Amino acid sequence: MNPTPILQKGLPNRFYVTREEFFRERELIFSSMWISIGFASEVPNAGDTYPLEFMELPLLILRGEDLKLRVFHNVCPHRGHILVSESRNLKKFLRCPYHSWTFHLDGQLVHTPHIGGVGVRELKTFDPSCHGMREIRSMVWNDLVFMNIDGKAEPFQQFIQPLEDRWQSYWGKTGPSMLKRSQTDDNIVFELETNWKLVVENYLEAYHLPSIHPELNRISSVKDHEIFIEDQFSGQISHNYSYSSNDDIPLPQFPEWPSDQISYAEYPVLYPNTLFGLQADHFYVMVILPLQFNRTREEARIYRVGEESLEGSFSNQRTAQHKFWQSVFQEDVEAVSAMQKGRSSIGFDGGVLTPVMESATAAFHNWTADKLKHSLNASA
Repeated sequence: MNPTPILQKGLPNRFYVTREEFFRERELIFSSMWISIGFASEVPNAGDTYPLEFMELPLLILRGEDLKLRVFHNVCPHRGHILVSESRNLKKFLRCPYHSWTFHLDGQLVHTPHIGGVGVRELKTFDPSCHGMREIRSMVWNDLVFMNIDGKAEPFQQFIQPLEDRWQSYWGKTGPSMLKRSQTDDNIVFELETNWKLVVENYLEAYHLPSIHPELNRISSVKDHEIFIEDQFSGQISHNYSYSSNDDIPLPQFPEWPSDQISYAEYPVLYPNTLFGLQADHFYVMVILPLQFNRTREEARIYRVGEESLEGSFSNQRTAQHKFWQSVFQEDVEAVSAMQKGRSSIGFDGGVLTPVMESATAAFHNWTADKLKHSLNASA
């Protein structure tokens, strides 16, 4: 006789509705590991900038004259003024709007007007090399920008290797190099009034497909899904994803994708905030940017397979694919926003996670609780 499955209690409300716990997550989760923050293709040219907000931290993605992408704290080391407020090209220098301290595109401080009085640009007691922009350790992987705030995480390749190994048998050795963005029908962005974890939790289960995603459930039914759980990621597998839903010529596929698994698809979350969708003819990434404890931004990009997929002959297919995923992601907005409102109720404090349909969500809760165990133990 099989034992009765055990329902797991969810994380307490305070981890969703308090700024104090939000900052604790920033310290204990996001600062100490590799996290995604955006896309390298947003800064293709030397001098291109991409400012963003992450957990109440102003950040800046900047392409240097050497074409290297760097991530900086988007504040002047002089008085803390925001350096770049909107995306633009800087040519050769970055100048702070407040007192005109000026930096090379690699972050080095090069000009300090009037630092020693009017017309005096230098001081013997001041070393410019100690006051450059504060760079954050970063890496680019398949267009995705990752950073490690405290600089102490394991080598990036060690972090990403388990996921690369998992996908090797599907997109093969050439798959990552074949990912292409069309720039016109690949960008999906949402801002949600919800805690970042609810977005992740929702993505990890197919339990809600029949009620929230009826069209997706028709194409990739909840009964055709299964869950997989690894140490650093978990998610869903669909065994019946229909990648072409019209009479148009199908989009190009990964050439090494197994021919007997064309309907196979994977939807993992790489903890803590990177959501993937891998199908035979496209790959999408959704970066979850926690803005505040109750505000989250989703930045999604869709990639197709090979240069051929960007040709005009596939325009209708790309557009249809973009509209489909945008509609699916939009359907989740109301659901996760309603859960955020529910987290303020004194009649609810975590609920329960069903043992089969929400086992990946439970795994994410356990992973999060382990990272925050000191905070959890303090309130036990």
